[in-house]
Amino acid sequence: MTSMNWPALIGFKLSWFALVLFQNLLLIPVALFVLWSLWRCSKAERLAWFALAAVGITLDSVLQYSGVLSFTGSIWLPLWMLALWLVFSLVVVQVFSAYLQNYWIAALSAAVAGPMAYLGGAALSGQMQVSSSTEAYIALALCWGCYGVLSGWSRRFYA
Repeated sequence: MTSMNWPALIGFKLSWFALVLFQNLLLIPVALFVLWSLWRCSKAERLAWFALAAVGITLDSVLQYSGVLSFTGSIWLPLWMLALWLVFSLVVVQVFSAYLQNYWIAALSAAVAGPMAYLGGAALSGQMQVSSSTEAYIALALCWGCYGVLSGWSRRFYA
């Protein structure tokens, strides 16, 4: 197990709160953090980072299209949500994937933590809504469980 990458973890937490609370208003500081992180990581990490971000953006687009997620005044994912996926996939590659090597633990922890992050983000943002149906929660848990396994599996390409 590698040592904790504190700059990536702290940068993610600050970016998450900045984007959820202020949406597009703080995109520039988050973009600077993303560019700085991009400059610091290897080519293999960059490829995994962008692949995981693309999967996450696709996942959220499908969830939005199906009505599980919605954003005030937008039929597409807002720019701040796209930036959030870039920051999140960065912290997955640089921090979380090391802890997701056991696929059962990866699936279970992501199936719980992912939907909780959406609910927290919806409560704080005022821009995002999560459907309160049982089917929506099941869909979120299944999607995030699979994303957790993919995140742990992706580590073999860059670690």
